[in-house]
Amino acid sequence: MSMPSIAIVAKDQYLAGIYGRKFENDGWEVEVSESFDEGRRKASRMRPSVMLLDVDCVEDAPKTIRALKAMPTLFRTKIVAVAQNGCRLQIGAVRDAGAETYLVLGHFVPREAVAKMRNLLQES
Repeated sequence: MSMPSIAIVAKDQYLAGIYGRKFENDGWEVEVSESFDEGRRKASRMRPSVMLLDVDCVEDAPKTIRALKAMPTLFRTKIVAVAQNGCRLQIGAVRDAGAETYLVLGHFVPREAVAKMRNLLQES
């Protein structure tokens, strides 16, 4: 299996940096972006295994996820939505739009996030 890759799109660059370093230390190729537009451009070139998308970076998360899943360069990318809260309506909406899973920030540590992403890739 080739080296897994992840594109992290998050407003909180400090937190994104912590997660990015954890993934890099685990052997992942990592790209971090603080805006959705920058993240989409980087991910389109990178074609990551996983895209960790902070839904607080976008106005309409379900619409954004559907658009990402429709891009030929991201068709195979697993999209994981992350947010500060676990609103059931939002979780359901992003899952219905094509996100593989939804993670609530603060409910797991970076090491657990790496393990969850590895498991997600092994399931497919």
